[in-house]
Amino acid sequence: MRTAALLLAATPSPTTTTTPKVDADLVTPGLWGFVLLFFLALAVYFLGRSMARRVRRVNQRARLEAELQEAEASDEEPGEGAEAGEHERLDTSAAVADEDPPAPR
Repeated sequence: MRTAALLLAATPSPTTTTTPKVDADLVTPGLWGFVLLFFLALAVYFLGRSMARRVRRVNQRARLEAELQEAEASDEEPGEGAEAGEHERLDTSAAVADEDPPAPR
């Protein structure tokens, strides 16, 4: 009986809240929300640019390898025909492909 009286005494009675209701249409993220969104968009831009450069480099390497395989399959010796200078060009461009291309202005 005592525990029942203690439980009833400890139960708070519902009261009305005095905090004002906030209109969801009037609330904005503010300056920190804008700054965070700006830096997020900036990071996405630079990541996309980096990804495009790397994909371009992979495509160039694949194209060069395909050209080299075609040249090896045709069993032509360097110095024969008009493609002699092309074999040398392919070898030098493969070394250049490892470097980063210059940034666009």
